[in-house]
Amino acid sequence: MQHLAKAIFLTLIALTVFLCTFLGNEFRQRLLPNRGQTLFKFIYAPSGSGKGAYLDLTEEFEHEADNITESFNVFRAIQQDGYLLTPMSVIESAHDRLQMDGATEDEVIRNNADHLGHRSSAEIQSQNLKVPNVVHYVYTGSGLQFTFVNYLSYRSVGRYIRPEQIFVHGDHVPTGPWWDRTVREVTDIYHVRTIPSKTAPNGKTYRFPAHVSDFMRTEILLRYGGIYLDPDVLVVKSFTPLRQYSAVMGLEAPGRLCNGIMLGVRGAPFLRLLLEQYHSYKGEEEGWAEKSVENTHKLAELYPHLIHVEEKSLDRPSWSETDLLFKQVYNWTQNYAVHLFIRLWPREKRPNGPEDVLTARTMFGQLARRIMFGSSEVKSKNLSQTIRSPNRA
Repeated sequence: MQHLAKAIFLTLIALTVFLCTFLGNEFRQRLLPNRGQTLFKFIYAPSGSGKGAYLDLTEEFEHEADNITESFNVFRAIQQDGYLLTPMSVIESAHDRLQMDGATEDEVIRNNADHLGHRSSAEIQSQNLKVPNVVHYVYTGSGLQFTFVNYLSYRSVGRYIRPEQIFVHGDHVPTGPWWDRTVREVTDIYHVRTIPSKTAPNGKTYRFPAHVSDFMRTEILLRYGGIYLDPDVLVVKSFTPLRQYSAVMGLEAPGRLCNGIMLGVRGAPFLRLLLEQYHSYKGEEEGWAEKSVENTHKLAELYPHLIHVEEKSLDRPSWSETDLLFKQVYNWTQNYAVHLFIRLWPREKRPNGPEDVLTARTMFGQLARRIMFGSSEVKSKNLSQTIRSPNRA
């Protein structure tokens, strides 16, 4: 009887191993239908590069991501790919910028040491950083309004990430009073003229405009490396500790990774997996967050060694917790960044300028004041006369 029980037990173990292996392979095949070929032999070429629809990057990306370092020059690589790079910034002095914001003389002196154009020598000299210190935004379509929140995003990047360059990829240069103010106050902004493709690599038309951006941002990081941010992300502190990993994303909820903040080295294997999904894009049947959020989390579970996941410091509070962002105070001091998910907040309640945040006792109010003045402390309402929004002047 004991021998029979032992035989049954061993049989059950063998069957379990077989089923796990089979189902795991089946699951991978559904996520990555082209698997079996050289992993990601073809990716969709950057639109507007003038080099055709597809590029064979097998040899170019054959080395492990660990061998790709910060020495790769993103600016030069974008130029070599034939893009039109247009400098945007017309920076004023740090003193003039802070005076315009209504900061006190003490705040001006304190913040001169934190001038947007300066780089940390520790960051530059470190040999352990893989992700290049450049920031990418994607801005497509002519009907988008560049807002106060977008302005704060760029200002937070300049203050806390201090990137070598900020690249704005898209078919239109942002416009409006807040864009004009941004390029006066943040250094090294370049517009990268790119004509987005309306179809996925398999020829299916993208169902949502957001899917165009989803593909573009991943493709940009795969080809050049760096940091991608949605334009409603406010940076809280330096990303330097995260730049040691080949790929980084944040958890926004159980079973969901958010691609609104991503870091990656050029050629990162996890980014290649993300783009591989788009060969199975389903057109009108594609779900809003299927590939960018849900499948991304599944891939991270399948290949945990290819990505570092931040559980709370990038995308919490999440899209389902907007009250914590705009009505309450949340302890953001452990965050690298805060994603505002502004599209989910009623338009009539969105802050439109500094006068809306000077005395706001909310998480957003604290962050906005910290970005603009160097301190999250509540400001005097009298400052509103000197820092009125450009579109309210």
